[in-house]
Amino acid sequence: MEERSITSRLARHLAGHDAATGETPPDVRFIRVPSIAERKLGADYVAPMRLDPRVLNQMQSTIRTLETKYAEALSAQVAMLQLLVEPAVKGDSDARRRLYSLSHDMRGLAGTFGFPIAGRFADSLCRFVENCHEEDWRDGSVIRYHVDAIRDAVDNPGTDPAITMETLNALERLIKTTRGNRKMAG
Repeated sequence: MEERSITSRLARHLAGHDAATGETPPDVRFIRVPSIAERKLGADYVAPMRLDPRVLNQMQSTIRTLETKYAEALSAQVAMLQLLVEPAVKGDSDARRRLYSLSHDMRGLAGTFGFPIAGRFADSLCRFVENCHEEDWRDGSVIRYHVDAIRDAVDNPGTDPAITMETLNALERLIKTTRGNRKMAG
């Protein structure tokens, strides 16, 4: 238990001593008893903040409203990704930057607003682009398949999770194969 000696004006007042008398008050001790969670989880444990249920309901309502608006924005972003693929694989650096920026936004927001599958595909695309070489861009197949997978996830949000996982695994195998072929050629 943590014990501290406090001799502030407030502590003297609480102890019944007036600071004006000049008396030296006895030490006032505050003993803080750790919670069960602190004892089990350690001293670094910070108790979670509790939200007023009305505030939580308002937050959830706001998120539901934003989900509808985000779905429209996400469809527009996917359409833009599809337009950017060809210029990007042909070497247009601005198209590459915009393609990455859009997929980066999707990876961060899609899951929050009800499109977790699109977010996972966008995450895979971002990771690929972050380590992309010129040969990877010129080949373009990994990028095209990722954009197709994102589009399909947005158009068909209720897709069977097993199919989604298989698609993700296939994209990862394609990335490994593409990088393996590049290493063998180089």
